[in-house]
Amino acid sequence: MTFKELAYLMLTLSSIPLWIGFILSVIVYKKLDPLHKSLRTYLFLMLVVDITSKVLGRVYNNNLILLPIFSFVELAFFIYFYNVYLLKKRNYVLMGIGLTGLMFIIAEFLQYFIFNTLDIKQFQPYAKVTDNFIIVLMALTFYLEKMNDFRETKWDNLKLNTVILIFFTLNAIMFLPYNFIINSTGDAKFYIWTINMIIMLLFYTYLATAIWRNCRSKTVIRKT
Repeated sequence: MTFKELAYLMLTLSSIPLWIGFILSVIVYKKLDPLHKSLRTYLFLMLVVDITSKVLGRVYNNNLILLPIFSFVELAFFIYFYNVYLLKKRNYVLMGIGLTGLMFIIAEFLQYFIFNTLDIKQFQPYAKVTDNFIIVLMALTFYLEKMNDFRETKWDNLKLNTVILIFFTLNAIMFLPYNFIINSTGDAKFYIWTINMIIMLLFYTYLATAIWRNCRSKTVIRKT
């Protein structure tokens, strides 16, 4: 199997943990705490984006228009997620940075796809880099908050934040050379894209297992 074939296989497999996580979360929804119910919403949004991306790619052979939309939805979710569930109280500085990022993503979308200034060979998705950077910033703020008040009893939240930090840091690194990736004529782009797909598979799988563990822990507590 060539790396090109492996890249397409990873792209196909990327939907599996999303489907498993979402279906599982629907089945055990009543047993989940509010944080993990929110993760179900994220998996659903990513599943919609994934399906739409595959349809656009197959029908139009170009799904770049979805990248800024995906970045906007993802960033909006994590602004809500961190300020409601992970941080002790709403961080208005982070919310301001997040809203600025959302406006930048909208501006980039309008520039490329509404005002028709898109040139595939020059396309650089700063929207996704912005999305990743602000989410990494929120994850680091969570750590700073816990360092100043080292009484974090919710170890699962700390692990979840660590996974989010690692994933979006790596994702930002992957998307920095995006213009090179989509315009490269060699196999290098398939190496990079395969690694990105594997990382994404691991991230979605972790979210699915986190939902399952939360359900199991609630069941055990009720039995005892």
